[in-house]
Amino acid sequence: MSTAHLTAEMVERVRVKKVMTPSQERWYWAIVAFWVAVNSYYWTWWAQAGHVGDPITFTVVSLAMFYIFTLLPSAYLFFLGLMRHPLHIDVRRAEEKGVVQRVAVISLTVPGAESLQIVERQMRAMKRIRYHHDSWILVDKEDSPEIARLARELGVNYFSRHDVDTWGAEQVSAWNQPQAPFAAKTKAGNVNSWLDAFGERYSHFTQLDIDHTPVPGYLDQVLGYFVDPLVAWVQAPSVYGNHELWTARGSSEQELVLQGPLQMGFFGFSRTPFIIGSHCTYDVQAIMRIGGFQPTRAEDHLDTVCLAAQGYEGVYTPEILATGDGPENFETYLAQQFAWAYSMIQVLLSYTPRLIREYSIRRGFQFLFVQTWYTFWSLSMLMLFAAPLLTLTLNDPIANVSYWAFLGHLLPVSFASSATWLWSRRWQFPQNLRLSWRGVVLHIARWVVVLSAFIQVVLRVKKPYMITVKGMGGIPRFPLAVLVPYIGLVGLSLGVCWFYLGVYGGGPSQGYLFFALKGAMLFWLMLVILLAHDVYSVTKSGTALLQALRARSAALATVLSLTALLTVTTVNSAALIMQALTN
Repeated sequence: MSTAHLTAEMVERVRVKKVMTPSQERWYWAIVAFWVAVNSYYWTWWAQAGHVGDPITFTVVSLAMFYIFTLLPSAYLFFLGLMRHPLHIDVRRAEEKGVVQRVAVISLTVPGAESLQIVERQMRAMKRIRYHHDSWILVDKEDSPEIARLARELGVNYFSRHDVDTWGAEQVSAWNQPQAPFAAKTKAGNVNSWLDAFGERYSHFTQLDIDHTPVPGYLDQVLGYFVDPLVAWVQAPSVYGNHELWTARGSSEQELVLQGPLQMGFFGFSRTPFIIGSHCTYDVQAIMRIGGFQPTRAEDHLDTVCLAAQGYEGVYTPEILATGDGPENFETYLAQQFAWAYSMIQVLLSYTPRLIREYSIRRGFQFLFVQTWYTFWSLSMLMLFAAPLLTLTLNDPIANVSYWAFLGHLLPVSFASSATWLWSRRWQFPQNLRLSWRGVVLHIARWVVVLSAFIQVVLRVKKPYMITVKGMGGIPRFPLAVLVPYIGLVGLSLGVCWFYLGVYGGGPSQGYLFFALKGAMLFWLMLVILLAHDVYSVTKSGTALLQALRARSAALATVLSLTALLTVTTVNSAALIMQALTN
């Protein structure tokens, strides 16, 4: 019988409970009422006919503001109210039912992409998992006698789809194809090769990224839920532990709302929490039914939507069961964000139109909300950055409102959004993390690289599969090349300001010099912080300050030049800005 046709009377279902207490629910509904009130206050004021300046830019800016300031927080508030916990099911229950039989724990590595110490650490952690299982290390790109020897010493099974001596040249070739399911040099291809060779031995398996070390009780916490035959995967929070690196900590700050409230909300709303590829546990037969791990860099999300299309469900258990390593530097962070955005937009444009008819209304709504986030958010940020520049170029105001009236109506919305985030902090992971400049800097940088990914997907630019280097150490280098787009945006903003000053010299749009300069200052501040922290990190490792500055001379000259240009532009624009603000 198809999984999709099983009914509640025919199966033992995973039961859920509300996350909020009755008292917290009352606070929640008070926050909802306040949120509706402040948004009504702002939008009824903003949308008055007399406030419309240029109709096109007014519409574009209104859409961007609505998405960022109203729709996204509203969605967060919506899923917050639907948060659910699963009631734990002991794994012995699944064993008694004959559901959980033989279990594997696998972790993947690429020689040269991770240090041998990282690989050894993970193999030892897998062996420490208490529930009886087989530990596997899956090696891609090339066979590694060194890792194979270490695996034997530790009692870990070794698999490489490049091991000609074990599998023969014909099988190795079959497991390394240009296309799915055995695409060469991809995570999905590596896992699918292992499933092809050994999958029939197991009822379930846990996949761990090489840097995500599991707790000994990992399997005991997740396997019991598979007594429900609709459950095809069990997900736990994906968190980083290397917060001594600023990019890793900043990434964790960005993930706080996903790793907790949103995932618990997705589970409560549609029983479809999203698979996070850093670590997850799967039903082997369900994965085989969809043809194995799916292609694209976002194979985890595509696995979710393909399993959901077959009628399967997932479980989100809000316990920290594994801790990994975040991006080690700014360049790696940007590369990760690009790869994730590129693949998620690929899923939206190439897979969702075909699969959307298979979903319930709830799942369709949830998937479209998440999959469109990269596209709509980056385009909205572009609109808000570019609109003041276009206004200054045409000398045609976006809106006929004073800055102070605008601020007075929008601030309550921002306050309510921030208050909601702070109130829900108790359910976010990791729980001991505070917001800092790190997350702010990464947030400033993020939309540009996401927008680049969107453009390249639309233009059908092919990108290779990206492997994130982990634990390789070394002195960080300043990534000036990847900062060129941000330098260009600062230059563009300042150039438009000078164009306005030279051509118009003032007029109805002069107040938008403030917004253009603010956009430039944010990117300039990001560059200053990156350079200052880079020099600090290098000197902390033992390099003399003068030597560090000489090594960063090009970056230092660039930042100093932008500082001078920004200062001169601000001074020349100040009188016009003050005049606009006081009128």
